[in-house]
Amino acid sequence: MKNLGLVGTVDQAKNAVPNNRKINGKPLTTDISLGAGDVQAFSQTNHMIKIPDQSYIGAFSCGQEGSWVKGVSIGFKGGDVGQIWLDSSAMLHTRFLNTDGNHKQQSYAICGECYTKSESDNRFIRLNTNTKTSGYILSKAANLYDDPSSRHLGRSGFLRPNGVDDLGGLAIHVAHPSVDGPQHARGISFSYGSDADSFGISTYAFDKDGKFKGKKKILTEDDKDSLGSVPVGVPLPWPQDTPPPGYLICNGNSFDKTKCPQLAKAYPSGFLPDLRGEFIRGLDAGRNVDSGRKVLSWQGDEFKSHNHEFEALRNATGNSVWGDFFGTGSNHGRRKYPVSNSGGKETRPRNVAFLYIVRAA
Repeated sequence: MKNLGLVGTVDQAKNAVPNNRKINGKPLTTDISLGAGDVQAFSQTNHMIKIPDQSYIGAFSCGQEGSWVKGVSIGFKGGDVGQIWLDSSAMLHTRFLNTDGNHKQQSYAICGECYTKSESDNRFIRLNTNTKTSGYILSKAANLYDDPSSRHLGRSGFLRPNGVDDLGGLAIHVAHPSVDGPQHARGISFSYGSDADSFGISTYAFDKDGKFKGKKKILTEDDKDSLGSVPVGVPLPWPQDTPPPGYLICNGNSFDKTKCPQLAKAYPSGFLPDLRGEFIRGLDAGRNVDSGRKVLSWQGDEFKSHNHEFEALRNATGNSVWGDFFGTGSNHGRRKYPVSNSGGKETRPRNVAFLYIVRAA
């Protein structure tokens, strides 16, 4: 060693690192063993039951609570800690544990394109919460006819029964939230636009046992006469002094043709007939009983033409003669006998008074 001049080199090497120097608290007087923690690296993954709190820093794996998650806690023990982990469904979760107790957690699906939270909130309906989107929510109808597997009357939505279950061509189905079947369900069914009854609408119902109770048709404008409704313009006898809301008295007054377009079709002049104290008579219409009349024309009272006869004085033989009354005396034997008049100011049948009204529509 001396000949090679290595003695000094060895001595210098022994004193190259001072004895008082340490690595992570370990003196360099002999060989030392360094772990991941000694160089501020993550240690080997620790297995635990629950996702760790702020008392743990490093990689972790847990089962029961976290669906076999694998993750890591980053930060300072007992201080602010950030965590990120994956579960067995490939869902990514993040959490920030703040020392002031203000913890925040988010979850993300890792599968192709992803949306931010604000983008997702504006595109999708969130579960069990009120949702307001910035656009449209459009959905195709579940095709029960071509795809029987889509038949689930315990779910609400748009359906295409096409006659299945007697639910019509198309339907909007509303399921009860506390059951998983048709119990208590309601809905509205529609006819196809190509059907003869293209505007047909019905409401249907299921009872508490899920039994179909049938359908009830919702009447449209085309069905209004089926309720026995009277066309606008027909005078109706009303048993009170004032008309009900939405009706006008037939008193000869004008009405607003803009507000009452249907009434204007019946009375184009814009005036109602004055039926106060009047009887309504059917138009002759070719029968020749009351010819020469027009609709809504007024007719005054009148006596039918007739004759009167009375018995003359008896002659000397005791016989009486029918004819003009005659007698004896001056003025060629003419005499006048007054006939007293009795009765009212008009000729009329027995009657009951009603107020004639029409619907203002």
